[in-house]
Amino acid sequence: MEKNVISNVHDCFIEIIHRNSEPAVWVVRRWKKFLWLKKRVSSDWFSDERQAVAFANEIKFKHHEH
Repeated sequence: MEKNVISNVHDCFIEIIHRNSEPAVWVVRRWKKFLWLKKRVSSDWFSDERQAVAFANEIKFKHHEH
């Protein structure tokens, strides 16, 4: 399993997950972190790496605008 962290801010942790066993699946997960706990806010699935990266970056930039 491959994980790429897009954002690692305490209130917006975003990662892209890709498993070699499922080559057509890319998952973008967003978490909120508080101390040592993480709460999943969303989990979006894509069939293309380009779409997953674009979506993850869009979430990151929207979050950092606030």
